[in-house]
Amino acid sequence: MKTKPILVIIALIASVVFIRCKGQSNAETGDITHFLNAFNAQLKAGNADSASNYFEVGRDSKAVKILLGVLANKTNLGKGKPLFKVTLNTDDGRIKGINNDFAEATVTATFSYDGMPAVKSVIILTIHKAAGKQYKISAVNAGGFVKGYMAYQTKVINKTVPEKDIFDPITLAAFKTAGQLKARYDSVLWFEHINNKSFFYVVKNIDERVSWVYENETGKIPTHTMGLVNPGLKEIIPPEYDLIHNIGGTIEGLIEVEKGSKRGFYDLQGKLVVPVIYDQLYPLKDNENLALLKINGDFFYLKKDLTVTDKLADFKIADVLPQIKAYGKSFDLSDKSSKNIMEYNDRESTNCVVIPPSYLVDWQILSKVIDFQNPLRKNVQSMNDDGEGDVSISISFEGAKNKDESWFQSAFYSIIGEYLGARGGLYTNKNLLIVDKKQNRIMGFRAGTYYGGAESGGNLSGNCNENSLKAINDSLFEFKTTSEFDQGLLNDGTIIEGPYFHYLQVKNGKLVNLPSKRLFPTQYVKLDDSYLEGCFVLGDGGSDAYHPVNKKSIDHVTVSMLQYMKNEIFASYLYKFKNPQWENVFGQRFYDANGTQNANVDDSLTVIDKYNLNFINSKLNAKKANSLAVN
Repeated sequence: MKTKPILVIIALIASVVFIRCKGQSNAETGDITHFLNAFNAQLKAGNADSASNYFEVGRDSKAVKILLGVLANKTNLGKGKPLFKVTLNTDDGRIKGINNDFAEATVTATFSYDGMPAVKSVIILTIHKAAGKQYKISAVNAGGFVKGYMAYQTKVINKTVPEKDIFDPITLAAFKTAGQLKARYDSVLWFEHINNKSFFYVVKNIDERVSWVYENETGKIPTHTMGLVNPGLKEIIPPEYDLIHNIGGTIEGLIEVEKGSKRGFYDLQGKLVVPVIYDQLYPLKDNENLALLKINGDFFYLKKDLTVTDKLADFKIADVLPQIKAYGKSFDLSDKSSKNIMEYNDRESTNCVVIPPSYLVDWQILSKVIDFQNPLRKNVQSMNDDGEGDVSISISFEGAKNKDESWFQSAFYSIIGEYLGARGGLYTNKNLLIVDKKQNRIMGFRAGTYYGGAESGGNLSGNCNENSLKAINDSLFEFKTTSEFDQGLLNDGTIIEGPYFHYLQVKNGKLVNLPSKRLFPTQYVKLDDSYLEGCFVLGDGGSDAYHPVNKKSIDHVTVSMLQYMKNEIFASYLYKFKNPQWENVFGQRFYDANGTQNANVDDSLTVIDKYNLNFINSKLNAKKANSLAVN
């Protein structure tokens, strides 16, 4: 999914402290190149075990062993033998300083196979310079490398393995028919198999296979028009629409279509049963009605006989909310959760695709397009015998808070996706639904749960699970949810998890997250004692912020956390601390290697900042702690 945070499956995350860089001398660059060449010599000799000695931490981890096996041409990214050769060019690696102790080397990797053009990719190594000019690899970003590796492997497989050993017979037949349909249409994007017959998603006015996906994701107006052709090659939906969903994916026997911001339904015979004029379509768990339809502020029912009622008088969306299919429900999605399979019309793609119902996209529970592993593709496994795409997406309903006296209701979901391919691991997101009773509408907001400095997906421990919503005023909400911080404190361990506060402004009927780099809620609201309470997981000791030795849960902020909270306000304005250890604490969050810093930021402090600084100081003084005047 394009919206998920990147978590490179082969990533060795060390405690890289970013402070201002004095520059990398030519001598240091030469020393690092010599170190990389020695590392590469071990790989060329096939000595993966010896090459592991060049890593600072995690040399015995599974990720390191997989990476070195691939670079030494011992294994592929799965469990088998490599299908092609990988070589690194460390002589010409681009080396830049991060700070006095760390440098980053971008090394070119080449994939080659006899009879095929070679392809280049890059792998990014973070090099730690220890005492005595001793160097170690402390971190690896292999996202681009893994993606390029898998793409090249697919090309090699397509060249060397017979088609019948890669594709299901129904897929091969669909490829053939799609080729015939290109005489009538510019492209065939997908085909969906239902009861051993294939439907074809045809497109006009498109140059790239999936360019419209990225255009929609960035808010641009798509230039293509999409239609649907049935197994008898009859056009049942004309190519007039921006998007056609999975057949029966929203309502059994119907096909949801979109044009601009409007939605409607066709049936399988090609009849437009619901005009494409509605803003939202909500499928219902109802004995009489299939769906609730909304246009502007008016609501209608789609009856079981496919007729549409008159406008519903005095209708309240909050009253029917429990009848909407996905509301209050936990469910899992995978390639096995649908009885039908939609494939890309692309021999190099290893994914199948799901286009979720539009209301789940509006609620920001699911992305507009979801790629799963394609169960019909054979012999294209690329990583631990799995392919690209999501393995599964788990949507867990975490409760609702419906106060009769309040003008809004709230509900919470946790969304955990397991992804393979160039990104890997679990991704946790939290979803909030707000039912605005005044405006008679539902608004959704989706938040990632990771706010650390390294790459991660927010894999929460489960020790804390806080969700709450508070209205600051009619158009500003405060959404508190447990998130992963992995933030080191000055002298007292690490904040691993804690409550993160999102401030959501209502604009044009949607929730917009107000930007903030701060971990604590000091930017948009004045603190009181309630903000000092909550479930936190702390790490005690350890070699760095990401490898604490002991963990404990507490229900309030500590003195060290108050000190962090205070100085975070100053760091957000790029204050130059007299104690450089504070710059280490805030380095990845606020400072970059070559950025300017300010000797005084008093003129930048807002009224809320000043109030919160006084509040924090009062708490520090009350605890008879060092007031920690900024220094």
